[in-house]
Amino acid sequence: MVARVPRAKGKTKKTLLASHQRSWLWGRNLVLETLTAGRWRVHELYLASDLAADAAAGALAAAEAAGVTPTRVSRTRLNQLGGTADHQGYLARVGDYPYVSPDELRTSARHPSFWLVLDGVQDPYNLGAMLRSAEVFGVDGVFLGTRGQAGVNSLAARSSAGAVNRLGIARVDSLPALISRLRREAVIVVGASLDADYALDACDFTSPTALVIGNEATGLSPDVIAACNLLAKIPQAGGLNSLNAAAAAAVCLYEVRRQRRSMPFT
Repeated sequence: MVARVPRAKGKTKKTLLASHQRSWLWGRNLVLETLTAGRWRVHELYLASDLAADAAAGALAAAEAAGVTPTRVSRTRLNQLGGTADHQGYLARVGDYPYVSPDELRTSARHPSFWLVLDGVQDPYNLGAMLRSAEVFGVDGVFLGTRGQAGVNSLAARSSAGAVNRLGIARVDSLPALISRLRREAVIVVGASLDADYALDACDFTSPTALVIGNEATGLSPDVIAACNLLAKIPQAGGLNSLNAAAAAAVCLYEVRRQRRSMPFT
């Protein structure tokens, strides 16, 4: 147990991230993707007043279809609103991310199903990169734990390249309970771990599969390890003993898709 160090009197807790930034999405591709997808509610849309007509046309059309009235402002004002200069002239204020229910996510999968389960991924950029890989490699949905787990915010959305608008993502309070439920439904649950007895490419991923990726520093939590069917590790030839969590997730997701390339899906 780590002892808590009391704060000096008169000092307040430091804000880790400007809270207003969590409500803003910025950048041309992400804003247009969000408007077009129509899943994540856009409350306000701001476009740079100096955007050329052809550059603004797509956003104006998407905004009209989404029922959003855009406001044209200076780039300086966009910088102030979003807290960033990296907006390319496009800024949207959004509501809470629309997670789906775990039951809805489970019942909407193709067969054989393919899930990604994330256990304690704390960096929103890593989360976004994993979601991007999940969408690229055809994952049916992503389950996020709530213990020490980053949620979908503007940083994860940007890192995902818009994949948050294409994936079903659910949050669950107990990953072991979810894993037990999946196993009862004949899903093979494979945890990625350096301490695994099996190499990733020695596993059969042609059956319904859930792949579990853990925390960037500590890996899978003990209760999640105990709940999985088996653990697998990426074969490595170099001297380093691990990959970045997002890179490891991409390798694992690719291996599942590689084994299924010629398989029909229903």
